[in-house]
Amino acid sequence: MNRKSVFVILAVLMLLSVGAASAQDVTTVTWWTEDYVDIEALNAQLVEPFNAAHPGIRLEITPQSALDDAMRTAFTAGSAPDILQTPGASFIGEYVNAGLILPLTQSAADLGWQEKLLPWAYESGILNGELYSIPLTFESMILMYNKTLFEEKGWTPPTTYAELEAVAAAAQAEGINPFGYGNSGFQPANEHVVGVYLNNYAGADNVYAALTGEKSWTDPVFAEAIELLRSHMADVNWFNDSLETWFTYGWNEQWTALSTRESAMMIIGTWGFRGADEFFGETTDEWDWTPIPPFSENLPEYNYMLATGSTLSVNGQSANTDAAIAVLDFLFSDPARVLEIASGYNYGEFVVPLKFTADDFPEGTDERIVRFYADFGAVTDQGRVGYTTWTFWPADSDVQLWQEIENVWYGEMTVDTYLANHQATWDEARADGAVPPIPAR
Repeated sequence: MNRKSVFVILAVLMLLSVGAASAQDVTTVTWWTEDYVDIEALNAQLVEPFNAAHPGIRLEITPQSALDDAMRTAFTAGSAPDILQTPGASFIGEYVNAGLILPLTQSAADLGWQEKLLPWAYESGILNGELYSIPLTFESMILMYNKTLFEEKGWTPPTTYAELEAVAAAAQAEGINPFGYGNSGFQPANEHVVGVYLNNYAGADNVYAALTGEKSWTDPVFAEAIELLRSHMADVNWFNDSLETWFTYGWNEQWTALSTRESAMMIIGTWGFRGADEFFGETTDEWDWTPIPPFSENLPEYNYMLATGSTLSVNGQSANTDAAIAVLDFLFSDPARVLEIASGYNYGEFVVPLKFTADDFPEGTDERIVRFYADFGAVTDQGRVGYTTWTFWPADSDVQLWQEIENVWYGEMTVDTYLANHQATWDEARADGAVPPIPAR
């Protein structure tokens, strides 16, 4: 072997050695997400740009079916991902109490996250004085309706409870269900309507008083709210055509019903934006939305219930916490990127609660979507806010609320017993320091 060949071989070995060392220096950050996600689009919009900007870090996002169950199993096995995505802020408490979540308070201060995020959304992730989660999306409950049907029947979107009753009666007289909704495939959907009736009948001020311990959940005003829901669900059949069909309606059924005029309206979260175009696109009808009206004469104005959808945290057992924080900062620092990702879900998912303005939305964005976010900002800036159960309730209280309500609907449990049980879960949560932060009104 001549000297030139030796030099060539040595040079190749050196390059291979450098390449191997470089590969070893790359930190892989894992993030599990919901299985409805368009992973190819998310890779193009988030993963690839992040990896290109951070050559020492490789982000991998993997959809999981039954994400929450998969996460629990992975923690037990010691194989949970670096970035944790949970269904909402109230789900974080049990992980925090088990010492599984990394506090983000100092990182947030260093990176200016508090200035970038809506104040109430930032505060929703604080527990026991530490920041443990950041919302991946924010949402609220709204009233969606079949606009074409309303126009043909001469109905107007209700702004008061009397108007809502009138539309419901008119719909039933036509053989149309006032509301289409259900919990098939997702039993916690029960809490969507429970929370709406608490906020829109008892009122957000009373809900806030109960959240902060100034009022008991056994107060008569909450009993009246739950009784009104029970009667709508089980007596007058405002939801679908019977109580039984509540348990057979899921995402596809409720959207099919609304888009084909089997139902006139739907109480749903703004995640419903991603279903509206899909299902109405198969018909000649149009959809629209309106704020949920107050259910009591004592409440003169509507409000928007504050909610975080999925939240993001960092696995406290991870060896890659700094890299995981870098991923979060990349997402929180670019409103245009957030809106690009969210546009793929018709702004019903992945709406990180940054301080958007109407001008931030891409040209051509559906005016109905922009109208919601503009009105949400204006109304909540006035302090007209309500509270969703999955964001501001302790985990055990939240579960009791949506599990036992079915017993109330079937007449197997009284409203008073249901609320007494609910208050007991809150008493225990307060004693354990497990109550989520409640933004001041």
